[in-house]
Amino acid sequence: MGKYFEALTEAGIPFSFIGWNKDGRAVSARPRFHYFARQARLGGGWRNAVALLWWNAHVFWRLVKERKAVSLVHAVDLDAGFAGWLFCRLFRRPLVLDLYDKYTAVRNIRGKAGKALDALERMVARSAALTIIASAERYAQHDLQPGDERVLVLENVPNSDLQPVAPWEANKPWRIGYFGVLESQHRGLEDLLAACTGRSDVQLHVAGYGRLAPAFSAASETASNIHYYGAKESDAGLRLMATMDIVVGLYYLSVPNHRYASPNKYYEHLMLGRPLLTTTGTPPGDRVEHDVSGWAVAEGRQSLVQWLDGLSSQAVTERGHRAAQLWAERYAAYYRTHYRGEYVKRVSRLFKDGRLHER
Repeated sequence: MGKYFEALTEAGIPFSFIGWNKDGRAVSARPRFHYFARQARLGGGWRNAVALLWWNAHVFWRLVKERKAVSLVHAVDLDAGFAGWLFCRLFRRPLVLDLYDKYTAVRNIRGKAGKALDALERMVARSAALTIIASAERYAQHDLQPGDERVLVLENVPNSDLQPVAPWEANKPWRIGYFGVLESQHRGLEDLLAACTGRSDVQLHVAGYGRLAPAFSAASETASNIHYYGAKESDAGLRLMATMDIVVGLYYLSVPNHRYASPNKYYEHLMLGRPLLTTTGTPPGDRVEHDVSGWAVAEGRQSLVQWLDGLSSQAVTERGHRAAQLWAERYAAYYRTHYRGEYVKRVSRLFKDGRLHER
């Protein structure tokens, strides 16, 4: 949500934030930032259902409590989208539904429950004053119509002044980095660790939190080429990745939603001027192969070993320079033209509509 906060602040549009502090870490006090403190386990699935109900109740209660100051609701995914939709229907406010992911696909919910949730998500998306999706591929996934003026494509392009460390020319041992959630399945991290451990031509640098954190921590104590930094804030993690030769973002197709992946890591590799290692058969895989800004490899440890065996200084360096070139050509001005531009323009119009309903 950071890019939205920055764009709204720059445009002089006041806002408040309601968030869920799922892991219980200390949160800095900020004016107009409110947090729901009930803990929930990452990847807990149906075990988090009760907590999710309480979260929706909290969002709805908070909106009702502050209704005189609420002109518009911007809700992320169905987690907050239903409570936001219900409030907006009752109190005649415009809803912006921001679909980071398809709800059932990312949670692997199938059967009758999956169909019911898909129908609910589709209904909320189609009735929202504005629905935001992360890429044009998502029109089909969310069953939305291309050309619908109430749908806005906003890619996950970072807004950062971070510059790649220069001069840069890749040489062995390759510095390979991953920053993000350490999921135990579907992201290839366990295969990456197994493929890199003990190799004299690789230094693996990992920052993040999640179920595989203990495995990376233990490996860093026994293998001299594995480095684990624990959880880091976004800016610190990106500064670490800026010192790498290659950054990693694998998306195994065992999660159907990865066929529509539009991850931050794709845009971050361009901004950092570092090549991306990702998975074949995914949108970031297709892009890096087409633009020659990284590599798309098949799933599994052996594919990663073969890729490592074939790396050359020239290939790594050239793909990194190509990534930086693509950033300058396509995305360096994206925040200004799309977030600060089109998003703020749409929200400003809806904000005024919402203010009229308050009277």
